Amino acid sequence: MTIVLLIAVLTILSVISIFSGPALSLTDALSALLSGVLPWNLLSPALFELRIVHVLLAASVGFALSVGGRSLQLFLRNPLADPHVVGLSAGSTTAVLLFVLVFPQFAELYFWDVVPSIWLAAFAGATLAVLVFQLVFAGVSRRWGVASIALVGLLINAACAAGLMLIFARMSPSMLSLVQVWTLGAIQPYSVASAGLLLPLLLFSAVSLIRCDASLQVLSFGSEFAAAHGVNSQQLRRSILVALTILCAAAVCAAGSIGFVGLMVPHLTRRLFFSDAYASVRPWLNGILGAIILVFADLLSRISTTPMELPVGVYTALLSTPFLMFVLLRRGVGV
Repeated sequence: MTIVLLIAVLTILSVISIFSGPALSLTDALSALLSGVLPWNLLSPALFELRIVHVLLAASVGFALSVGGRSLQLFLRNPLADPHVVGLSAGSTTAVLLFVLVFPQFAELYFWDVVPSIWLAAFAGATLAVLVFQLVFAGVSRRWGVASIALVGLLINAACAAGLMLIFARMSPSMLSLVQVWTLGAIQPYSVASAGLLLPLLLFSAVSLIRCDASLQVLSFGSEFAAAHGVNSQQLRRSILVALTILCAAAVCAAGSIGFVGLMVPHLTRRLFFSDAYASVRPWLNGILGAIILVFADLLSRISTTPMELPVGVYTALLSTPFLMFVLLRRGVGV
C-alpha cells in the first residue's frame, strides 16, 4: 500500500512537471484543461516529447542515485557514503570535461546518431574512479577497516576538483558557462533515442543493487559473518562495483554531477519506514522516494526562477542540507 501511495505521488508530481515551465506554465495548462482544450495542443509535439523524456530521466536518476547511496552505505559500513561523496561521480564528470577540452572537435559527435561521444568519456571516467577505489580498497580496508574507505573518496574528490579547476582555466568563456551548469547537475535529454539507452542502464544497475541488498546487509556485519551465512564476499563486491560503475556513468550522462540525493534519501527512508514491516520493501521505497525528490527538485529549478532555469543540483543541495544537518546533530546516522 505504501509503495502504491508513493508511486501515485510520483505520478502526480511528474504530470505537474510535464506541464510546468517557461513555454507553458501550470496555470495555463490547468486553464486549458478546464476549457476543454488538451494541454499538449498548446505545445509543439517535439517540446512535449522532450518534457516527458526530461521527467522520466529525472525520476530514473533520482531512483538510481538513492539506491546507489544505500548500497554504498551498507557496502562501506559508513552512513555518510554515496556515489558523489566517494568520488565516483566526480571521476566520471572530470573525464567528460577533459575530453571536451582536449578533443573539442569530437565532443559534439554522435555514434549511430544516438550515442554522444562524451558518454564514452563518462563511462571511462567512472570505470577509472572505481578501479582506483578498488585498488586502494584492498590495502586500506585491511589496515584501517572498511569504514575508512570513505576517506579515499574524499581524496578522489579533491583530485578531481583540482583537475576541474585546471580544465576550467583552459576553457573559453562561452564553453565554461555551459559546462559549469552541467557540473552542478542538469538533466540532459539529448533525444528520445539517447534517453532510451540511458533509462535501461539506470534502472538495470539500480535493480541489480536492490537484488544485492539483503546480501549487503549480511556483509555489513563483516566478511566472516557473511561467509557463515553463505555470502560470497568477493563476488558480491565485484557485482556491486560493476553496478555502481554503470549507475554513476549513466547518471552523469543524463544529469551531470548531482550530489546529496544518494546521501540524504537512505537516511530519510530509514526514518519514515523504520518499522520491520517495511524491511523487505525498504530498498524499493528508498528508490521511489529518491525519484520523487529529484522530480520535485527539477520542477523547482524550472518554475522558481522562470524564464531562467537553475541547475537541479542547486535545489538538491538546498533540500538536503537542512535535513542532513539535523541527522548529524541528532547523531542518528546508523545504516
